[in-house]
Amino acid sequence: MSNTAKEKIWELIARKLSGEASELELLELQKCLQQHAEEAYSLEIMEDLWRHPIPINRQYAEHQFKALTQKMQNLGVNVDGFKVEDEHLIEVDESNEKYTQKSWIKSNTTLIAAVSFFTIVLISALFYSKFNSKQADAATTAVAKKSEITTKYGSKTTVVLPDGTKVWVNAGSKLSYDNNFGNKLREVALLGEAFFDVTHNAEKPFIIHTSKMDIKVLGTAFNVRCYPDENKMETSLLRGSIEVTLKDRYKEKIYLKPNEKLTLINDQVIQSKNIALNKAKQEFIAAKEPIVAISHLTYQPVDSTVVETSWIENKLIFRGETFEEVARKMEKWYGISIIISNEKLKEAHLTGSFEKETIDQALEALQLTTPFKFVNNKNSIIITK
Repeated sequence: MSNTAKEKIWELIARKLSGEASELELLELQKCLQQHAEEAYSLEIMEDLWRHPIPINRQYAEHQFKALTQKMQNLGVNVDGFKVEDEHLIEVDESNEKYTQKSWIKSNTTLIAAVSFFTIVLISALFYSKFNSKQADAATTAVAKKSEITTKYGSKTTVVLPDGTKVWVNAGSKLSYDNNFGNKLREVALLGEAFFDVTHNAEKPFIIHTSKMDIKVLGTAFNVRCYPDENKMETSLLRGSIEVTLKDRYKEKIYLKPNEKLTLINDQVIQSKNIALNKAKQEFIAAKEPIVAISHLTYQPVDSTVVETSWIENKLIFRGETFEEVARKMEKWYGISIIISNEKLKEAHLTGSFEKETIDQALEALQLTTPFKFVNNKNSIIITK
């Protein structure tokens, strides 16, 4: 970016912060930031500094002013034209009962302006000294944070990625990806739960990054559940194949086939593969703590609905799960906090299927098999024995 363009952006930023920018100038600034994404970070810093509360301690303000001046000089910035000498500051009689924060601000306008100016210039200098040599990387990083899909509790959404991949994003989740998605790799980051129907592309693998594992595919349909408030993570495969790499065991690759599910519990993966194990294999598992959990998907006996992906069909289904696990799912499904006050009740195992029921109706149905009481306070539900 040329110096002229850079100076123009900073001029527009200054006018915006001072409240003097016209609508045309604000539109011009927005256009400039779109063309030069690396400058958007500068504006964020400036706005944060501009909104920062002004200190009411005069000595502290003077000290900060002098410290900033010294730092600017150390950076090689000429500050001779901006010095504010102590004798030019207006003295305020702090013993006066009328002395207030407002009067201090009015009396020390020059000092405040100087401190604010030097703070902004210092941050700008530090920013450019650190990032100007890597503008391409900085621009890429800024762009990488632009595309993000988030859902609140009680809601879900569907999105089609630039490569044609369709993603269902469940409640309380976040899916993010670079704006250069698909140029070389197809990579996304997931926090929460999402179902992916990935467009096949043998030359550009599709990779999902989660907090504990990475999942690599070419073209397939599968579900990933990785909520931070739950003690287990799941990857459920419907068709195709996927490669899973645990982040604490990056050299190991785990491959799933259709109708298989990998479960990671408490940062460890538990082995529960539904195949016959010979005696030697059983002895090996007994001698070493199991590390991989691969099991078959769970189907509803009535209509063969896949339990792990039933949420994309607007069904909340759970089979043999603890009340605590069910409560976490219901919180996300209905968008309401659920508190179970009894520890033994948390361990009770529940089975249920809900679609159009309200939270009260769902809990009343669960009361038929598990004795408990609940109170709905609109913002939260308290469950007792």
